[in-house]
Order: sequence, then C-alpha cells, then structure tokens
Amino acid sequence: MYLKAINATLAAWIVGLFADANIRLGDPQGFLCLRGLLPVLAMGLCILSELKKK
Repeated sequence: MYLKAINATLAAWIVGLFADANIRLGDPQGFLCLRGLLPVLAMGLCILSELKKK
C-alpha cells in the first residue's frame, strides 16, 4: 500500500509540474497550482481506496 501511494503521489506531482509549465494563463506569473493539487488528490484517493477495502 505504501509503495502504491508513494508512486501515485510522485507521478501526480510530475504530471502537475509539466502541466503548470505548459499551460499559460493571461498573467505571466499565473499558474494553476496543479503540482500541489494533484499529489494531494492522489494521496487522498489511495487512502480512500484502502479504507473502502476494510
């Protein structure tokens, strides 16, 4: 379970990092904060899936 959660969180962070770098908004300093949001969602989904199994 821990390895799955770590891998999912790291993968979500990398995807969020690339998405933040490539999606441009009107403001040059603006970004969507996906590098923080996606790992939190991934970890939450891992926790919820483990709770559902029990």
